[in-house]
Amino acid sequence: MKLTKAILLGALFAVGGAALPAQAATTLEYWTWNNEGDYVKVDAAAVQRFEAAHPDVAVEVTYVPYADYMTKLKAALAAGQPPAIFQVPWDSGFRDLAASGKLAPMSGVLANGFPAINQSAKDFVTLDGEIWALPLDLNTLQIAYNKDAFAKLGLAPPTTTDELKAVANALNDAGTFGIALGTKDKWAGGDTWFAQLTYTDPTGRKLPDADAGTVKWDDAAFTAAGDRVADLVAAGVFAPGANSMGAFNESLDLFVSGASAMFYPVGNFISGGINDKVAGAFQWDLFPFPGDAGTTPTPTGGIARMFALPAGGASNDAAADFLRTLTDEDGAATLMQYNFIPSWPVDVPADASPLYKNFLAAQTNARSRTIYTPPVNAALLDGMQAIFDGRGRGAELTDALAAAH
Repeated sequence: MKLTKAILLGALFAVGGAALPAQAATTLEYWTWNNEGDYVKVDAAAVQRFEAAHPDVAVEVTYVPYADYMTKLKAALAAGQPPAIFQVPWDSGFRDLAASGKLAPMSGVLANGFPAINQSAKDFVTLDGEIWALPLDLNTLQIAYNKDAFAKLGLAPPTTTDELKAVANALNDAGTFGIALGTKDKWAGGDTWFAQLTYTDPTGRKLPDADAGTVKWDDAAFTAAGDRVADLVAAGVFAPGANSMGAFNESLDLFVSGASAMFYPVGNFISGGINDKVAGAFQWDLFPFPGDAGTTPTPTGGIARMFALPAGGASNDAAADFLRTLTDEDGAATLMQYNFIPSWPVDVPADASPLYKNFLAAQTNARSRTIYTPPVNAALLDGMQAIFDGRGRGAELTDALAAAH
């Protein structure tokens, strides 16, 4: 569904003595699923700058709902009719695309006219020695909380799992849900497992080792992470029933309406959307999903938005120029203006907001939230839906992960 279409610019031609704008010689179709919050503003600013510098090229932005995105993208790639520029996922779906032969290699592209992308970000989008996407910005995921609702009940942000359960119980007693979380999109439920794995795998090595085949997917740390989520569900930490099984935007609405006093997973990607919807009705902030007593609360994170070009794309040169516009000096400033963290070194503005400083601090110790083995990742997302529905625990989940591998 096309929600935004750039105005086409071009040379003027005369028809019956009247000067009319001609259609641009080239149109770049740009696909993304981020149609809420401040990413829309980042994209619009880049389109405006790019089209001003390239009057013969227009950028047409197409928003595809996340739930349908990969199906439609794969169909377009298979049909040989891909968009000129397209967002790619941060999870195993990216490795699937990179191995498909449908993406243009980008090592040479990123070496010309782009900022010095952080090595860890480049490693994330590298397969078999080749870079396959531009990692635009970095993201961390934490729990958002309604500071006014907490203050009214004398609650503080929890620093342990037991404190989180106690906070949720106090909110429930007061007629307010705990954590709004929608698993219809699946990825949100999967992220609760990654958040708990932070505490069941202190080494932080078991995910990459399992992808590499040196750790089994039914490892005790993976099972324990599933059990921890199941315990939180049973303790009433999450908004119940249909509310918690809705989509991400539905759970967002629970939070901004005040029906839930917490919301997960929240990061840079949605902070602007929350601000817009809350509209000053209450103050909110973030804290990492906590672990057991004696552990340091630790967020998860990784690459936020990534963009690729189609293999053999006729407009790849112009498309690469648009990506350069996204990452130029104005692009970096625009990202930071809206609380996004560029994936390259930048000078953070002295007047950065407390929320942005929170994001930056969280980025320093964020743990991975990615499984690269596609069938295992799919099994995780399906298995977490069963846990949130009260039909499973860690053993069933990791049996499914091992079987999928």
